[in-house]
Amino acid sequence: MIGQPQALPWEVAGWFDRVESWVEVELERIGLEPRGKLELVRTRPWAAVARVATGAGDVWFKEPAPSLAFEPALTVAVSRRRPAFTPEVLASEGTWMLTRDAGQQLRAVVKGGEPAPSWDELLPVYAELQIELANYATELVALGAPDRRPAMVSAAYSGLVERVGRHSSLDIKRLQALAAELESLTDALEWSLPASLIHEEFHESNVFVREGRARLLDWGEATVSHPFAGLVNTLRDIRFRRRLKPNGREMRRLRSVYLEPWTSFGSPRELSELFDRGYVLGALCRALTWDRVLTGQRASVRDEYGRNAAVWLDIIFREGIEEGVMLGA
Repeated sequence: MIGQPQALPWEVAGWFDRVESWVEVELERIGLEPRGKLELVRTRPWAAVARVATGAGDVWFKEPAPSLAFEPALTVAVSRRRPAFTPEVLASEGTWMLTRDAGQQLRAVVKGGEPAPSWDELLPVYAELQIELANYATELVALGAPDRRPAMVSAAYSGLVERVGRHSSLDIKRLQALAAELESLTDALEWSLPASLIHEEFHESNVFVREGRARLLDWGEATVSHPFAGLVNTLRDIRFRRRLKPNGREMRRLRSVYLEPWTSFGSPRELSELFDRGYVLGALCRALTWDRVLTGQRASVRDEYGRNAAVWLDIIFREGIEEGVMLGA
């Protein structure tokens, strides 16, 4: 899924001027007066972000890379379902999007010792959003969200191994030999719960807090999958920052906090078993997402970030299928 290298939109002459004009028109349309010029804050291989101050606070512009072009439309769809927990979208057109400032990263709030929403609060809200969005999985895929339902992931596995396996510390033949085991795992998940949207980067860097309200941003790394595949990075980040023990009591307690809204779908024991299987699937989704992000990127970008997909392949089997799931590992 590498694709032919192509210039990113923000590398094309005149791009910023066009963006600046569009932002100016949209701010006027919604009645916000700019206080200063639009400032390009950063560009990455996966997105460009700019900011402009207004009388009602900062407004942010974002354009994703072509491989993540679905992000604005998906963000609009998600924000309509749970506006208090998702980006406040002010304008959207094609791959361009304007959102209202969401405050500080949760990471910065916690580090500063200020009152912050706890994971005991955030995890159930995320689960409730997933339960609601399960009714719209087909529509979300139609908007461009990658289809990572278990059967699709299993079918994509062999191609992923061929593309990125050479970067892995595991032998390619070993990776290929485990395909049947993976297929068995995904078959067990396929009909266990309705597919929904998962945010693969639900952690302190993408949760923002303003006036005590938390919002989950950056939906470019969201996919439609088994709902329990979306907590891999969440638990890994919590474990790392709190210096917790993988699979320890606190990790298992947080899993239970997340699963509480799902109890209408099964018993706590059944859900815990499904969660562990979904956790392995989530690691594979991460590998496929990095593979997708690098589609059409220059060789220098692939060299810098290409190993990320292979790292997730390692995690799948070292900390999943081979040794058993270790939450947060």
